[in-house]
Amino acid sequence: MIRLQDQLMNEILGVTMMIQKKFSERYHLLGETPLFLSDNGKGIYIVDFEQYLESITTQLTTFEEAIT
Repeated sequence: MIRLQDQLMNEILGVTMMIQKKFSERYHLLGETPLFLSDNGKGIYIVDFEQYLESITTQLTTFEEAIT
């Protein structure tokens, strides 16, 4: 589980860095993309990381499509 969590965190970091590099003027929008916790604050589960990654990946795709 730790390995999967680390992998997801690395992917989140990669997408975040891509947005910061390619779309610096929209980077601030990530602050408006909350990481929802599925268990009311008792911890973060893999599904939380997966959902957050999916959310910011969708944002990146939207940004990229807007410039093409």
